[in-house]
Amino acid sequence: MPPIYVKPDNALKRSEELLALGTSQSQNQAFENLWEVFQSRRFKHTSVNVLEPIMFKFIDLCVALSRKSHARLGLLTFKNATQTTAVGSIENVLNHFIEAAEARLASAVEQARKEVEALPENPVVDDELPLQPNAMLYDSFIDLAGDRDRIERRLIAPAQRFCWDAYDICLDIAKGNDRLEVIYQSIAHRAFNFCKIHERKSDFRRLCEQRLRKDLVNASKYGHQQHSVNLQDPDTLARHLDTRFLQLETAVELELWQEAFRTVEDVHTLVAGKKTAKPAMMANYYEKLTQIFRAEGGKQTAVFHASAWARYIQFAERAGQVPEKAPGCVLLSALAVPLGQVETKQRLIALLNLPKMPTRDALVKDAAAKHLKRVPQPIRQLYLILEVDFQPLNAAQTLAPIVSALPADYQPYLPALREVVLSRLVQELSQVYDTISLSHLFDLVKPFNGTPWETDMAALEKFLMNACRRGDINATIDHIAKTLTFISGPTDLDRLSALAVCLHNTLQFLQPKTVDTRAEVFAKAIALAEEERKAIAHRRQIVTKRRELMVEASIRREREESTAKAERAKVLAEENARREKELARQAEVDRLQRQMEATRREEAQKLAETLAAKGDLKVDISQIKELDSAKLVAMQVEQLAKEKREMDERLRIVGKRVDYLERAMRKEERQLMPEDYERQKAQDRADHDEANARAREQAIAQQKASIELKTRLGRMMPDYLVARAAVASQQEQEFQRARTAAQKKIESEKAKFKASVLARRKEEKDERERKRAEEERAEREEQERAAEEARLAQEREAEEAKARAEQEAAKAEAAEKAAKIRAEREAERAKADEQARRQREREAEAEARRAARTSGGGITRQPPSSTSTPTANGSPSRPSFVAGGGAWRAREAAKVGGQIPEAAARSSPATADSASANGPQTPTEPASGAWRPSRGRGGATPSSTRGGTPTGRGGGGGGGRW
Repeated sequence: MPPIYVKPDNALKRSEELLALGTSQSQNQAFENLWEVFQSRRFKHTSVNVLEPIMFKFIDLCVALSRKSHARLGLLTFKNATQTTAVGSIENVLNHFIEAAEARLASAVEQARKEVEALPENPVVDDELPLQPNAMLYDSFIDLAGDRDRIERRLIAPAQRFCWDAYDICLDIAKGNDRLEVIYQSIAHRAFNFCKIHERKSDFRRLCEQRLRKDLVNASKYGHQQHSVNLQDPDTLARHLDTRFLQLETAVELELWQEAFRTVEDVHTLVAGKKTAKPAMMANYYEKLTQIFRAEGGKQTAVFHASAWARYIQFAERAGQVPEKAPGCVLLSALAVPLGQVETKQRLIALLNLPKMPTRDALVKDAAAKHLKRVPQPIRQLYLILEVDFQPLNAAQTLAPIVSALPADYQPYLPALREVVLSRLVQELSQVYDTISLSHLFDLVKPFNGTPWETDMAALEKFLMNACRRGDINATIDHIAKTLTFISGPTDLDRLSALAVCLHNTLQFLQPKTVDTRAEVFAKAIALAEEERKAIAHRRQIVTKRRELMVEASIRREREESTAKAERAKVLAEENARREKELARQAEVDRLQRQMEATRREEAQKLAETLAAKGDLKVDISQIKELDSAKLVAMQVEQLAKEKREMDERLRIVGKRVDYLERAMRKEERQLMPEDYERQKAQDRADHDEANARAREQAIAQQKASIELKTRLGRMMPDYLVARAAVASQQEQEFQRARTAAQKKIESEKAKFKASVLARRKEEKDERERKRAEEERAEREEQERAAEEARLAQEREAEEAKARAEQEAAKAEAAEKAAKIRAEREAERAKADEQARRQREREAEAEARRAARTSGGGITRQPPSSTSTPTANGSPSRPSFVAGGGAWRAREAAKVGGQIPEAAARSSPATADSASANGPQTPTEPASGAWRPSRGRGGATPSSTRGGTPTGRGGGGGGGRW
């Protein structure tokens, strides 16, 4: 039955409930509950938001239970499920794993520190205890240093191992993926810091060799795959270089010089032929090379140390980060290169990116030309004495104060400079002397006494022997005569002729001959012409030599290219051979697989034939290929069960037969038992009597021997008593002396303990008084602070009250201004209403006057009455018009008759508001229905200036439009 699928979020809740119990069993159950989630096939289809909390809880449990294998499998499963959708989640999980492991290590270190501090400073050992094995064992183990080591091994060592495994697991998970490159480099940096803090040298070697270097090779090998690390990317290359530089720095701090040299080769491999490296990064690279070469030391690496300093200062000047001591180190390192030839090492030349093997003369000349003016004064004097004007007889006396005044930053170069000075001194002496006494040579170096270059006779002889062995000087030492004999080489055979030429030139310079005659002038001209000819020939030779050197350089370049081509062909051949070997190995694996399959089929066939031949089982041999191992095993089990049943049946029958035989034998022997009993009693009686007689004889003989021994020993009893008394008195004296010494020791220890207790109590009392004083001071400061806060609070309240008062005054002033503005607006509105009312009254009066003047017909308006109903705004309502009934026929009849009926006049709502408003008008004539030119189209009727109801189309009175 397949396992029941549990949702991941439910599994997380269940695990949290189990962890809340706080027992180890519940913790293990919670871990198993979460582990089932990772084993489910639906894990990769679960959302990342659900999986991430599960991963955090799972990682915490793995760290708490030290389940590093489960943590590796869980992280690998999570990476495969989320690497295409949520790379940030993988980074969060890996960081959480590292932080949890580091937190566990920090907790273990803190616990170990507390336990070590709890150990007693002086373990109490009771001298009066008897010397028993358990006491001796306890005394041998009561060592505080041993206790500290055991505590650290018990607490810190497991946490350190798990933390290292966590780094290794995270690096393995994040390797070879460009999307996880940043977290990969950050984990590597944290691993370096771990190795540096805890001095894990073996782990650091394993990290560099089996992890980082191997991953870098795989990245270059599988760079064509998808999402692989691209070392051609400048950012990726910069991250790798930062990691390698940190690795180099860590190796130098741990003094792992071989690993540092391998790291330098890795850095050189990364930056070789690339222009993306920054000057600051290259300066750091050459600075680490200076440390490596100086750490190895020796004549072979001194020249490369000086070259590294020269390359360092070049890139440091480009980056603008030149230390103050750098120029001096450049010049001193060049001066410290031993004299003589140095073996060429192409590997180191390639690491320094140099075109050829550096030499001491070139390094000194370049350093002096560039940095002589920037070095301190002692170094400048040292250079002038050694390289410009070296006087062997007073060189030591001149150099002694300079060496003593050399700054401390340049002290590491003093031993090498001493070798150079002594070599130069001996070489200069060899130019003048054939044999020199060692005492004279020792007198020349005596001024170095009291300086770092102090040399005794033994050290001087040792130096001379080493210099002769290295080939720096060509001389022999006669230890009997105490002399140093210089051996002249083949080139020194004509020394006397060279001396003569030198003396002649000196005389010519001091006393030149005057040339007055024409022959001498002519001879001098011929000599000058000859010299010019020789100079021209020399220049021609130089040009020819340069041309030959260029040809040699081109040939060398072609040779190097052919060598590189051969190397590439060799690498390709090795790759093809490796591929063929891999194919052969795969073919061998396939052959072995086929052979194993054939063997399995043969064994199955033999098993089937055996089962068919043994019992009643029917096995078809022709169908043996269709039978699998499970069916054959089932058939074999069935055959074994059948044989077991048969064996049980046979055993049952044999057991029944044996029971019958035993019963019959006991029935027959029952009759013979009384006779056998009587015979046994007689035999036992005889044996008893014989044993008693033998014991009696032995007791009598033993008593006689004891009496003889007592008689013989009784004669020496007085001597024994005397000797025992002497030994007892001696032991008593020794015991009293030991007891007195122990009592004195106890008293002294008591006095020491009492003094320590009194001192400790005094310290505790002083500490309590100090704490009490600090508490009182803190209390006073607290009271002062409280008073200050109260004062500040009162000031703030006063300021707030003042601000509130100002706000209230501003609000009141604003309200007063608003009321004043509102009153002004009300007064203006009342004034406007009064003017409107008066205007309406004047209009009403004018209308009344017009109505009074109008008589006999037309539209009549009732005079305004004082009881007219006011409108909603307080103004009197418009006068109402009263019009009679009638239609247009009545109006036409009125026109014809010359008069308008009264009802028609009352129904016409003509007003004269506009006329009365514009001033007095001419009296209106009675409407006769005739057209008058004075009231044409342009004339305005009173009804057109107001909103009253217009008259009919044929209405006459008032001069309508029609």
